[in-house]
Amino acid sequence: MTDPIRSLKLYGAFTAYTPVCATIAGASAIAGDRAGKVGWPASQIWAKGVTNAAGVTDFVTEGLERCYDGNPYLLMSNHESHLDPPSIIRASERPVVFLAKEELKWIPLFGWGMERMGHIFIDRRNEKRARQSIEKAARRVQEGRCVLVFPEGTRTQDGELRPFKKGGFVLAVKAHVPIIPIGIAGTRQIWPSQSILIKKAGPVAIVAGEPIDTRPYSLENKEELMEKVRDAISDLRVRAQTIVAERRGG
Repeated sequence: MTDPIRSLKLYGAFTAYTPVCATIAGASAIAGDRAGKVGWPASQIWAKGVTNAAGVTDFVTEGLERCYDGNPYLLMSNHESHLDPPSIIRASERPVVFLAKEELKWIPLFGWGMERMGHIFIDRRNEKRARQSIEKAARRVQEGRCVLVFPEGTRTQDGELRPFKKGGFVLAVKAHVPIIPIGIAGTRQIWPSQSILIKKAGPVAIVAGEPIDTRPYSLENKEELMEKVRDAISDLRVRAQTIVAERRGG
């Protein structure tokens, strides 16, 4: 069962909030707002407007304060829905740079605002350009930024974790910064990946775990790092699912 009325509200909110918030965020970045003092609050206004319109009734976070100490981190999360990025933007007090798919770059104003804010687009169809994006992301992290990667590469279709792509872990090894694993739940129940319509309103939970040290790993043994991060995200995802189930009343 889908909710056409709420779906119209979601697309209306995206249409209404995106031009204003993207312009503010992008213009502030051009003016030198590298710390995101103006751009990030504008991004959060956009994210809150979109998630509220989509039907996020309750928003629960745990552990995200681990990335608020000013140190550079690579955030890695499971990917449930189109609502994951705005949910993470809404939740994080610290500006986060996303490693995002190339297609988002061409959305009018939205893509322009993302690019000005420092988000990095990756063209997975072009290996050379994808490597260049990874190198660019590594520089962002080394500059002290928080960069978020969805290691599955795309949204889950059946609710299970998809195989992880290697690109994010090449980035992790090159940047030599800790990975903070994240589990997110609830977004798929609201907006499944295979639908253009909202299914039903409900809570969203985002749970961040302990940082994982990447220094013991190299490009040769990055698969061990992938397994460790996957196990952590899987556990955190279960915790997030438990929170969502409790908020939904079982």
